[in-house]
Amino acid sequence: NSKAVNRIANVRGLVGGQFREDSGPMSHPIRPDSYISMDNFYTATVYSKGAEVIRMYQTILGVEGFNKGMKLYFERHDGTGVTCDDFLAAMADANG
Repeated sequence: NSKAVNRIANVRGLVGGQFREDSGPMSHPIRPDSYISMDNFYTATVYSKGAEVIRMYQTILGVEGFNKGMKLYFERHDGTGVTCDDFLAAMADANG
């Protein structure tokens, strides 16, 4: 299959599963402002959302810029706990 056909299939999967979960009482952004418990953070929807955010970075920065950002991200944070802000900072710093 072509890249476009695969993308359409991926989006259909997100719409079919993620939208249902996101409309429920346990929905939250990939980085909520607050939480009571971490129990519901590691769902397929959270991973799908995170993957979509990373895909968007690659689309915006291009493959070369994204790869520069990833290289810097791993240099800074390999083996440590990180936040979404750490990822954003590495992408921004690597791409000026």
